[in-house]
Amino acid sequence: MDVPDQPRALAQRRVRRERAAALEMSHVRELNHLISRIEADTGFANLPCIDPLFGGVAAEVLFVLKAPEGDANPAITGKRFLSWDNDDVGAENFFRTCAEYGLDRRRCTAWNACPFPIEGDSPSRSELSRAEPYTRRMLGLLPRLRVVVLLGRPAQHAWQRMSLTGADIHLAHGASPSPPGINHPRNRGSFEAAIRTAVRLLD
Repeated sequence: MDVPDQPRALAQRRVRRERAAALEMSHVRELNHLISRIEADTGFANLPCIDPLFGGVAAEVLFVLKAPEGDANPAITGKRFLSWDNDDVGAENFFRTCAEYGLDRRRCTAWNACPFPIEGDSPSRSELSRAEPYTRRMLGLLPRLRVVVLLGRPAQHAWQRMSLTGADIHLAHGASPSPPGINHPRNRGSFEAAIRTAVRLLD
């Protein structure tokens, strides 16, 4: 698979088919089997899979967002992805900012604090309790993990509540890359600073 040189590559059906065919590659297989387990347990169909262009279980950086949005839109047919190549503003911000600061996606992967849709703007206590075992299992699949980047206050609050990582993992915080918040200069600066921090911590 080629790494795109422009954002929103998953708007192309050919690219979606290619990524879907690669979901059983060894570096993302276990993570995507976990997604399938969550689907079976929760009854939510076609949750976003981990993009095979990420490093998967070899990732050193984990980006954590709130809950499935964007490419989790029910109107999207076929496989959905947690990816910098999704056809939405948040993913485009990821693509451009990580390219600007030289963050190689093969050193990264992504997750949602609640890996299934939530009812409100932020995960509830019961939703976080339901999500926690899956997130702990996901972390157990990332033996090289060094940095967790929490994007948006809901993701930050969720991670704090679940007490998911120890002192050996660096935490970075930033604003969500998605609108409308990212349209405020302060939030954009916060998001970009989180990416820069991740790059620095990998050096």
